[in-house]
Amino acid sequence: MQEIAMIFEEGEDKLQCDIEITCSNEKAVAWVLRDLANKVEKNELDTGWHDVKTPNGKTVGKIYLDYYLEITG
Repeated sequence: MQEIAMIFEEGEDKLQCDIEITCSNEKAVAWVLRDLANKVEKNELDTGWHDVKTPNGKTVGKIYLDYYLEITG
């Protein structure tokens, strides 16, 4: 649990993430979310808009990422 708490420390880099997904079923949405989580964790997506695709390449939505540093004090 300590590692998770460290992820949410105050005064560090922040990430705004907006996701829009339209899929035919819950399993497809879950797969897309897992794929996006892996890409974000591996820093494979830069700031800006990106298409969200299924394994067969069909575009099912979009994701917006904004990496920024929160200044406190």
